[in-house]
Amino acid sequence: MGKIWFFVCFLFLISCGTDHKRQWEVSSPSGNLHFHFIHENSRLYYLVTWTEGEERDTVVRKSPLGLVCLEQNYAAGLSFDSVSKIKKITEAYVMRSGKQRECFTEAYELTLYLRNLSGYPFLLTARAYNDGVAFRYELPGKEETSKHTVVSEQTGFYIPSGKAWMIRYDAVNEWAPAYEKDYKGAMPVGSSSPDSLGWALPALFHSGKYWMLVTEAGLDSSYCGIHLQQHAPDGLYLVRFPEENEGYGVMGSSRPISSLPFKTPWRVIVAGKTPGVMVETNLVYHLSAPCELADTSWIKPGKVSWSWWGDHESPCYESRLRKYIDLASRMKWEYSLIDAGWHAMKEGNIENVIRYAASKGVGILLWYNSGGPHNRVMNAGPRDLMHVDTIREREFERISRMGVKGVKVDFFQSDKQQMIKLYLDILKSAARYHLLVDFHGCTIPRGWSRTYPNLMTMEAVSGAEQYSWDTVFADNAQTHHTILPFTRNAIGPMDYTPVTFSHYNDKVHHKTTWAHELALTVVFESGLQHIAERAETFNHLPVYVLDFLRNVPAAWDETRFICGEPEKEIVLARRKGQVWYIAGLNGEKEGKVVKVDCSFIEKGKVTLIKDGTPPSTFSKDEFELKEKVFEIYLAPRGGFAGIIR
Repeated sequence: MGKIWFFVCFLFLISCGTDHKRQWEVSSPSGNLHFHFIHENSRLYYLVTWTEGEERDTVVRKSPLGLVCLEQNYAAGLSFDSVSKIKKITEAYVMRSGKQRECFTEAYELTLYLRNLSGYPFLLTARAYNDGVAFRYELPGKEETSKHTVVSEQTGFYIPSGKAWMIRYDAVNEWAPAYEKDYKGAMPVGSSSPDSLGWALPALFHSGKYWMLVTEAGLDSSYCGIHLQQHAPDGLYLVRFPEENEGYGVMGSSRPISSLPFKTPWRVIVAGKTPGVMVETNLVYHLSAPCELADTSWIKPGKVSWSWWGDHESPCYESRLRKYIDLASRMKWEYSLIDAGWHAMKEGNIENVIRYAASKGVGILLWYNSGGPHNRVMNAGPRDLMHVDTIREREFERISRMGVKGVKVDFFQSDKQQMIKLYLDILKSAARYHLLVDFHGCTIPRGWSRTYPNLMTMEAVSGAEQYSWDTVFADNAQTHHTILPFTRNAIGPMDYTPVTFSHYNDKVHHKTTWAHELALTVVFESGLQHIAERAETFNHLPVYVLDFLRNVPAAWDETRFICGEPEKEIVLARRKGQVWYIAGLNGEKEGKVVKVDCSFIEKGKVTLIKDGTPPSTFSKDEFELKEKVFEIYLAPRGGFAGIIR
């Protein structure tokens, strides 16, 4: 990366030659991260730099900005109007679930006011945080009845050479797009997607001394979700809208259409000198709308027993479901999920199941198909209850009266604007009837859990269900698991459905150790943590493993990254009250020793559950935390989990 010697200032304006080149800068509170904007040849650009002492490194190179609307062009022919004073942004809020309960945000904000060739105003607001930068566009005005169609964004992310971890965007089919491709490992920055549909978000980059995660936040029903174009010449990644055939033609245009005034979602670049910044960041929440619910006391994160992974037919049989309700009761887990097919049970009925669960102190979550004509998953129900407002409200009122605590809604398969509206409408309806929500077959998190905290988790990941059929997934799971904390799970809750000790069948065998699987309950964050393992397996686990699974939280007060890199390993710690949970994963096929630095913990007794011999067993170690740094051996594809109290 080129280094630039510079004179530091918060805001500067330069006019030179006939280009009338103007530049502005807003810096993070720490003074390390700098967000630059350049108005040149009637176009707008940005770049991101990092300073140490008197040296400045380029983190993101000069990248294009702008919107092209059907009615007006806001990418070319832009003239400068004015610039705001730099404003300090501070905010404190509390999350009902997530990696950190009490959140505090501090940033500096700058707004540029421009006009296009027709004289229409165009605004860009930028923020610089200590762990990243963000910007969004705004079209002001009072033309509420006039619709404006955004044809394209000219937004780009020009990443210096280095490594990238990305997944390709899904082609439309019966089950997709659903962000369920695997991260295969590092590729050179600028690599083209293997198909024409481009790359999905979030996208992780490592360039020189810096790590970056590109994503978006604050998406509402006035816009669509974005991904990235197929080709990124020399590292320039450009924004792409959803595919036109998503939703089978019944969810409107792939181009967002809104009345004035409107603001786009935030375009977000998390940045730092270690990959741990991605693990600890709450930037997506900081940039999202505050909570809209007056009362959130009924929202309770928790662990969930789940019958479907081990027995796909179980939702149709009351006796099989009772085994998992009994498991949840015995383990003091809060919930049990009844997956697809419960509406047409072959033995018993759902009313009896709900009553039985209530007698055991277990809340029931029910599965629904989001379709509607927008998906073609016709053999999984109930369906046709979510996409029409009046029908959905009636159904939520009905199941709420029955005592149901939440819903899992599946098979959305589109990021179009009308689909984004459906997501948000479901969250609002569910909140009215005190129902928790888990989205599956869905888009990625974009901060909605702050605005609607009854959104406990979202899939958008290649998860443990893949063990049902995918041998390639099983072969690469350990690597996949060490990439997700820096990518998908960095931006919001992830319903991976961890803890699969047993093999799903004789054809697909998982290769990770049992201690690795146990560690996923801490490494992966999800407000509803679905435990996938069969009920029978718990009869044979050591008492100390059962105690760990009984007590491990599903929501956290604080998260600390300890060490690791994607594909290699990850070790982190999460706190609930005064108790720290630590966990680590080996992403490689060779054993290794990792150093666990707990210098942020004053004292306590350490209980570790580690790899045993053979890999389908555990070992236990206990000691006082006297030395703040200790070593742990991780078996090939291994892991550990522990408690410090």
